[in-house]
Amino acid sequence: MKIRCITVDDEPLALNMISSFVRQTPFLELVAEFDNAIDALNYIQSNPVQLLLLDIQMADLTGMELARVLAADASKHKPFIIFTTAYSEFALEGYRVDAIDYVLKPF
Repeated sequence: MKIRCITVDDEPLALNMISSFVRQTPFLELVAEFDNAIDALNYIQSNPVQLLLLDIQMADLTGMELARVLAADASKHKPFIIFTTAYSEFALEGYRVDAIDYVLKPF
């Protein structure tokens, strides 16, 4: 059984790289890629996802805000979150929203 996951990053190069890593990992199944958190949230609300690889600094809705929205929705299963970001200063806050890991760019 594979872990269903999505990748979210507003930088095309980073999104392609993270998605490529997921495709190369035998126990992961990349079901969608998004360049913004709003589209990712809409997808998650109607599709089961177990893992979210998520950038933090994005326009409109940040990755941290998306994590808070998902944490607040007690009616649905919350996916595990791995933050993928260039900003080390958000690490502590990332773990406060129950992220399982925090990976710094560049990879």
